[in-house]
Amino acid sequence: MENGCLIAARLGLYLSLGLLAGLPLYRALIVRDPAPFSRLIFSILTLMALGFTGFGLLASASAMAGTSITQPDWSAVQMILNETDLGVAIKVRIAALLLLLLLPARPWLLLLPALVAMATLAWNGHAAASEAPWAQPHLLADMLHMLAAAAWLGALASFLLAALRGRDMTRLPVDLADFARAGGIIVTLLVLTGLVNVVMIVGVAGLPALLTTNYGWVLAAKLLLFAGMLGLAGANRWLLTPKLERALPGARTHLRLSLMIETSLWIGVIALVAYLGTLDPQA
Repeated sequence: MENGCLIAARLGLYLSLGLLAGLPLYRALIVRDPAPFSRLIFSILTLMALGFTGFGLLASASAMAGTSITQPDWSAVQMILNETDLGVAIKVRIAALLLLLLLPARPWLLLLPALVAMATLAWNGHAAASEAPWAQPHLLADMLHMLAAAAWLGALASFLLAALRGRDMTRLPVDLADFARAGGIIVTLLVLTGLVNVVMIVGVAGLPALLTTNYGWVLAAKLLLFAGMLGLAGANRWLLTPKLERALPGARTHLRLSLMIETSLWIGVIALVAYLGTLDPQA
């Protein structure tokens, strides 16, 4: 039960923090739109992230102490918070999230605390277990990996919302084109940092054995979903967007459906990442 709670907490954190970081990343750096976000939506996402942070802390303490999450071992909670790097990361995340609640909901103002909150998730996974001299490079690669994924999520959420609302459809092709230029950088970062993460976790010698382990099979499933996302992103940009620009029949419906499927695949990828973080890479 505790393992399931830990996976659920990780999934909730990846989604809420991914949106909190990804939306300002997309707005501020990719399309450079200074318009404010909905304060209500950002507050809800921030409160969700705070809630999942607390839930994840209890799940981690329960797993460590071997107790039920319904009867937390508070000494284990205190030990995590006060004696581990994870505890420091949690405190930094909470401070960043509280700042997000206080700041005006403008992309440039929200960007830095949102990125800091997202980056603290590097201490929730295998990167935090790396030893010197590779500990810091592994953590940095993991942070860049998550921030690149967040930028994709922020763009995807913005596109999907615009397509579902049916408003500003004339601007959507322009935004998709803008993201296509940034998308190459994002995909390159995801591939390179993902490769670094795998090599850091299992070692070069351990790569051939990956498909004999549960960790390797889950990783392979993640890569398949990622490939599907790449295919849909390419179809959106080079096939569906030109149809939308020419106002061809069904173009809006097809683009909307493609974005919904791509979003579903993204959630699937994050669910597998949440699961991967609880697996022994050698088993």
